[in-house]
Amino acid sequence: MKQPTPEQIATEIRANTQYLLQHVTNKTKGIIENHDDFAPFGAALMPDGSVRYVWAVPPGEPLIGVNGQLVLNSVRKALSMQAQQGRILGSAVVYDYKPSPDSEIDQVNIELEYLGGHAEVVATEYTLSSDGVTFHEGAAKKYSPMVFAGNGTGSPQ
Repeated sequence: MKQPTPEQIATEIRANTQYLLQHVTNKTKGIIENHDDFAPFGAALMPDGSVRYVWAVPPGEPLIGVNGQLVLNSVRKALSMQAQQGRILGSAVVYDYKPSPDSEIDQVNIELEYLGGHAEVVATEYTLSSDGVTFHEGAAKKYSPMVFAGNGTGSPQ
């Protein structure tokens, strides 16, 4: 069997992370339109191409008293366990982000990771109107993987 080239691997990572990003963006849009607010959640890209979601607090559940950082960490941990066991190819962790407590800006951050250590966060501001959610042009930045940490498989080195 012929080994894929670095370019082929990069193309696969780009295609699969964009596929996952589209899924979670659509899911996030629907959640905001139906519930206005949400707790952090995750998504896993399975080897068969399906996307499965990870909820610590399901959409529509009351968020009073919910510790967002604790929920965020539990979602990352759940996805990391799946990565360590080799069950997923990629992950997305989605959360509402406010630059400051009194900020008027609505922003969603999506942490995309992929087998092999690829990790980038996509930050996108959005507006909610009677027509629904409109996402604006986002920015992406690479970071050190948290779900696929260590040697890129999710296992610590």
